[in-house]
Amino acid sequence: MLFLALLPSLVLAETAEQQQARVDRLEHAVLAPCCYTEPVAIHQSESAVKMRVKIAKWVAVGKTDQEILNTYVGLYGAKVLVDPRTAPRWWMQWVPWLVLAFGVAGGFWLLQTWRTRPSGGSTPIGEQFVELPDFDDE
Repeated sequence: MLFLALLPSLVLAETAEQQQARVDRLEHAVLAPCCYTEPVAIHQSESAVKMRVKIAKWVAVGKTDQEILNTYVGLYGAKVLVDPRTAPRWWMQWVPWLVLAFGVAGGFWLLQTWRTRPSGGSTPIGEQFVELPDFDDE
């Protein structure tokens, strides 16, 4: 009889691997509140370490993922969540380098055209120069 009473709780209980998978998923879903640039799983600040400990403790206690995320949103605002829709696309990594390459190529082209083009102040070949008197001899 006792076995039948405990059977639902045994079926619903998470294994250690499942709990660790949840902890990892939650740590990658929350940004470190000190700078909001890296997930808690990667960041090495004191606040990120404390958040990792709290997340593991809350998962062990049985809080749901949504409860944990809502707790951090309540503390730090929605900017603490990693939103996959805001992740940079593949081309975002290449745009600055392409702009730099085109800028350097354009600069070299511009310098080359300035060197080869004759300046407007030069005298054509064959013209005579008018000699002006030297003012220092007076």
